[in-house]
Amino acid sequence: MGWYDFISPLYDIGAAGSGGPRREAVAQLRLQPGDTVLDVACGTGLNFPYIEAGIGPEGILIGLDFSPGMLAKARRKVERRGWANVHLIQADARTLSEELLSEQAGVERLDKALCTLGLTVVPDWEAVFNQSWALLKPGGRYALMDWWLERRNLFARFLEFISHGEVGRRCWAPLEESSADYSHTTFIRGMVFVAAGTAPAAAL
Repeated sequence: MGWYDFISPLYDIGAAGSGGPRREAVAQLRLQPGDTVLDVACGTGLNFPYIEAGIGPEGILIGLDFSPGMLAKARRKVERRGWANVHLIQADARTLSEELLSEQAGVERLDKALCTLGLTVVPDWEAVFNQSWALLKPGGRYALMDWWLERRNLFARFLEFISHGEVGRRCWAPLEESSADYSHTTFIRGMVFVAAGTAPAAAL
């Protein structure tokens, strides 16, 4: 059993204080009814209510996570809410591709993409960002929410133990470098950031 399968029953309790930054990250996507949205490392689906409120039943929400245990909790939320427009994919985020999206969700490109508390955890995080960024349509939006603690203090070590991640990663840097515009907001005394940007429009 993987670590996130093990902690999945209690994950929502531990993440109870993340609602504000999550809402801000989803708000930065500037969702429209009918949008196709990918939630990378979606976990138990804590972002889903905010995304669904923006895309409506005509949109498509794709949740991808490596942990079957986390996805099982997400699936129960989807079933309980009656969301018929959600596709859950159990896969390593490093395998993200147009082919995977086409096979599992019937789409190849995305209007919006989101990753919350994921890039500090996944292996090869820069590759995961680049692969998911490449799936955006021109003008698509990408938003991140994650921890960042520069100092290796006791709290940082505790977070890394709980998450099995690295909270010193500057996960926003590839987004800042790639986007046509960029915004960055911090929460919880600067320890949590929300970053967002827009994929450059196609050349005329």
